[in-house]
Amino acid sequence: MENKSFLNEGGINGLGEGLVNTNSEDFKYLQRAIKEASMAQSPEQRMENQLLSIRFQMESYLDTSDEQIIHAGSFLEQLLTILKIKKKDFARYVDYEATNLTAILKGRRKINSDMALKLGRIFNINPVIWLQVESKNELKREMMKRQQSYDHYSLQGLMEIAS
Repeated sequence: MENKSFLNEGGINGLGEGLVNTNSEDFKYLQRAIKEASMAQSPEQRMENQLLSIRFQMESYLDTSDEQIIHAGSFLEQLLTILKIKKKDFARYVDYEATNLTAILKGRRKINSDMALKLGRIFNINPVIWLQVESKNELKREMMKRQQSYDHYSLQGLMEIAS
């Protein structure tokens, strides 16, 4: 006997597919449950979840191949906003000039190893992630600028000139 019942007719299947029926009763129930659970948390727990969310966004950004460039400074700015930390206070705390911090936040200046280590300690986000965001963006900008100049490089082309 074949079982044709659906455990989740509303479309939330947990398979990682990008298709979710946001009008389904299952989805609405899930939204309510998440909201209720969130409201039951202390302000500190909610803040911790928001900070964790930024880390997940950074990791997700590293895993995607879309054309959009999100500079590392925008993630830092979101963290400061969540914590309600003034930019000038943060700059002083990490021994940066306020203008240099502003340049990082606006994407005009890169996060270097020193800053990545400080951010790693402060926000508990691996310094490598901060540097990977910067590296990914640098590669994306380079490819956008000169994609055709890299098209002729290949292993086959190398093997042809080496033989």
